[in-house]
Amino acid sequence: MIEIALVGLASGIGAIVRYLFSNLSVVFKKIGFPLGTYLVNIIGSLLIGYFFGKFGNQSENYKIFATGFCGGLTTFSTYNFELFDLLDKHDYKHFAEYFLLSYGLGFVAVIIGLALAK
Repeated sequence: MIEIALVGLASGIGAIVRYLFSNLSVVFKKIGFPLGTYLVNIIGSLLIGYFFGKFGNQSENYKIFATGFCGGLTTFSTYNFELFDLLDKHDYKHFAEYFLLSYGLGFVAVIIGLALAK
């Protein structure tokens, strides 16, 4: 029962950090790139890789930090909405950059996180 509470607490903290990063999107709105969501998703990918490499995916620590904190931090729904918004605005350059960088660098970040944990 305490593990569930800790996952919930960590998730809440991750969501607060994501909210703070979302303010970057407002600051950098003039560049047309959703920087806040991009950064939390890349950082979250790095951390998930790190936590997996450090704890394995069955440990209590992994569940608290990866499932909880990173689950609250990263956001697939906002990412997809922002992709749609870029397409709706016919901003194909930023759409392609955001899509390719998020998936490409997100995957690389997981690998880096795994390497850092070892």
